[in-house]
Amino acid sequence: MTSAKRMMKAFLLIAVLGSGGWLGLGALETRAVYPFDSTRILPATLGVKAREMTHVHDNQTMVLWVAQPRARAPVVLYLHGNAGNLATRAGRLQRFIDRGYGVIAPAYRGSSGSTGTPSETAITGDMISLYNSLGDYVPGLNPNAVVIYGESLGTGVALKLVASGARPAAVVLEAPFTSLPDVVRASVPRMTPLIPRMTSIWDSAHHAEKLRAPLLVLHGTDDTLIPIAQGRAVLNAARSTTKQIVAINGAGHHDIWRGDVLPRIWRFIETYGRR
Repeated sequence: MTSAKRMMKAFLLIAVLGSGGWLGLGALETRAVYPFDSTRILPATLGVKAREMTHVHDNQTMVLWVAQPRARAPVVLYLHGNAGNLATRAGRLQRFIDRGYGVIAPAYRGSSGSTGTPSETAITGDMISLYNSLGDYVPGLNPNAVVIYGESLGTGVALKLVASGARPAAVVLEAPFTSLPDVVRASVPRMTPLIPRMTSIWDSAHHAEKLRAPLLVLHGTDDTLIPIAQGRAVLNAARSTTKQIVAINGAGHHDIWRGDVLPRIWRFIETYGRR
């Protein structure tokens, strides 16, 4: 089941429960927004040339997949989307590694063996702590030299991290949204009355106003979960002097990594992420 269908199923369940069901909304919202797979799989098991490492923050343990860069090559901090786990991104992460990039891919709370319960507050705190400790995982790495790659939900995490003070070398946002309430309005408009009770907001359009680093937005023209208009709005909100959007004709939410798109991703990362 896709992340879009999971989200719709959960919100429809909330609607069926009615106002009395809001006593249990917290757990339902968590399941809708953060439907992670908790299965812990070592990267080598999937042929990914990375090490599993951990980062401890707020008495919780976050699982990381880490690959060291070749000399002077970019380092990518990869922030995954809201479905599956790190294993689901194994092919992507190995593509970065094959190009010589360093990779640091954290698993949010409840994903891939990471402990704790995910929430906007918890994930934000974890990512700030990790960002400030990146040199512990790639020796000598200045956090400001990293390229942040955010995928779907990870775009919100990336922009919240920037709004919290991170100053990366560059940012790539794949299918960004203006806010989670806006995603609900676009994909399940019948649930709009429930928005005031949401606790996971990820107000990306607002957070993007803090972004000054070069920005690349990737968005499918046929994305029905997060319309491309939201990607354009995030791009327009960013204060980056260098920014661009790649509108991928005919692509939806999950098929952006096409052969005609990948060279543009590599070129952007290698232009702004060289150390």
